[in-house]
Amino acid sequence: MSTSDEYEKCRECGEILKTDGPCPRCQSTERVRVKPAECAITATSSLRAEGALVIGWQEVDRLFSEKEYAAALLVAAVNVEFILWEKLRRLSPTSPPVKKTHFSEWRAWEAIGKDDRDSVGLGSLIQLAQFFVDRNRLALSPPLKPFAWPLNEARKGIAHERGYFAKLTQLNDADWPETRIRRVLKDAKEFCHRNAP
Repeated sequence: MSTSDEYEKCRECGEILKTDGPCPRCQSTERVRVKPAECAITATSSLRAEGALVIGWQEVDRLFSEKEYAAALLVAAVNVEFILWEKLRRLSPTSPPVKKTHFSEWRAWEAIGKDDRDSVGLGSLIQLAQFFVDRNRLALSPPLKPFAWPLNEARKGIAHERGYFAKLTQLNDADWPETRIRRVLKDAKEFCHRNAP
């Protein structure tokens, strides 16, 4: 194969780069040289999941920089929900099932088994994941509790309270100053990247 068959792509988002300078999609200057014949078979589902996270977190960063705090928290919540769903869905089938006496966890566990994403929200996934973490059946790093419940609280507030989106974005909620939003987003981002499937 001649070197003319090689091309460069962005190390961060995978965009094929045709010119010098930063990536037109994400502005990264990190590049990777690719030989098509050597990588044609490797571009499968794992890249799609990773790509979705990279795009999602670029959007979170963009929204935060534009002071669209509520929107940034919503996108972060979607990413955390995706990671938790995938981690729980991939739990070993030999793991003992959740007992019906733990009703909330059992309902979420059943929905995951049926691949019924619509009937399980972020709060249920957090509760089920913590249930398995507490019983040493699931490892998550960093710990889920410190940022996940506040993220779910913000998501629920936006979904159910009229004007909460604007209140958060304009920092009119004493419980959500910019420093707390930044910390929750940072922890959520680290959690998603460390636990990505």
